[in-house]
Amino acid sequence: MIYNDLALFTAVAKHLSFSDAAEHLNIPLSRVSRRVAELEDHLGTKLFERTTRQVRLTEKGRRLLDCCQEPVEALQSIAGFTGDTRHHTIRITAPPLAARTTIGPRLLEFAARNPEVRIDLTTTNTMLDFFRDNIDLAFRLGPLSDSSLVAKRLWAVPYCFCAGAGFVAEHGLRGTLSRQRLLALPALSSGQPWALQTGEVVQPPHVVHRLIDLDVVAEAARRNLGIAMLPTDMTGRDLLQLQVTDTIPLVRDMFAVYPDRRLLPARVRNLIDFMAGK
Repeated sequence: MIYNDLALFTAVAKHLSFSDAAEHLNIPLSRVSRRVAELEDHLGTKLFERTTRQVRLTEKGRRLLDCCQEPVEALQSIAGFTGDTRHHTIRITAPPLAARTTIGPRLLEFAARNPEVRIDLTTTNTMLDFFRDNIDLAFRLGPLSDSSLVAKRLWAVPYCFCAGAGFVAEHGLRGTLSRQRLLALPALSSGQPWALQTGEVVQPPHVVHRLIDLDVVAEAARRNLGIAMLPTDMTGRDLLQLQVTDTIPLVRDMFAVYPDRRLLPARVRNLIDFMAGK
């Protein structure tokens, strides 16, 4: 009976809907609700947060799913329940710019090599919660602040200060950044400090615009609205790198981040190794 209950739990977790799980399994909704409730009673923990509009996994529910999803789906495959159950979904979040330039192409290559895996990618600069938002893996730029998460370094992302040619011609940019009282564009709307190679973090001086999307930040710099700190590979003929003597941006690292090494599903571990070039 515990296998049947775990199979029902896995179906609800996959669809994040009791009614969709019941329809997929072709069984009454009342049975799905009752058996999941009995499983929660048996385990002594709440597995789902239920509202009138949505169903989402609790932290304990997410951990249970990580433990049982692959064994349940393997048994279903052996028993002849093929189709969607053979596909393992990896729910991922990544910054929009990195998703377009580095992470996205690698994910597509991984998907092409592993047809049994489905990629569910959410691009956002907001740090989603692994349990509340049902995320398996996050790609995040360091430095990382949450020490409770496991992080695997993937590659370096060098940054530089840059500005449009017109801005450089008008202001000259002689001396140091702090002495020139120059305009600045922070990378994030929260006014995230600039991290420097010296280990210091400083608030950008004289911020005139707060823009959350790096593409918009780069476009603002091209329009001579101020100085931006951006990934080096975003610069070019229309966006000039600045040589600032006393303020050198820190080279940031891209990390694969996940909640718990012990419960990491094999499909997620394989993806991390692929992204790291192993």
